[in-house]
Amino acid sequence: MLMAFAAKGSKGESFLTVVVGGGAAFGLIVLTSRAWKACHVDITGKVPNGLTLLFLGVPIALIVNLVLFTIVFRYAGKAFLFSLFAACIALAIADLALFSWQGTPAGSPGTCPGNVPPWWPKMIPT
Repeated sequence: MLMAFAAKGSKGESFLTVVVGGGAAFGLIVLTSRAWKACHVDITGKVPNGLTLLFLGVPIALIVNLVLFTIVFRYAGKAFLFSLFAACIALAIADLALFSWQGTPAGSPGTCPGNVPPWWPKMIPT
């Protein structure tokens, strides 16, 4: 039943891509926004950070997550759960890389060292 729902190239796979990839993109944007607020990072000067995230961060996060999920889910193997797990791991790695790249911008002044918020776990590199 589950295999028929999420067969490669089906409407179920598209739905799963939007739900998982879109959810991961939303999580990345929320994480970046909270990190910027915690460290008082001013990315754009006169334009609020929220608009930067809305018009620049959301499209980039969505495109990366949707394309990556689709590619990994389709080509990871025939087992549904293995493909789903592999795609989720790939999204976590890509979102961590995006957060390290733009979520903690070294070029923008902030109050935290390296613009890494104090609540960020030390065991996860940025």
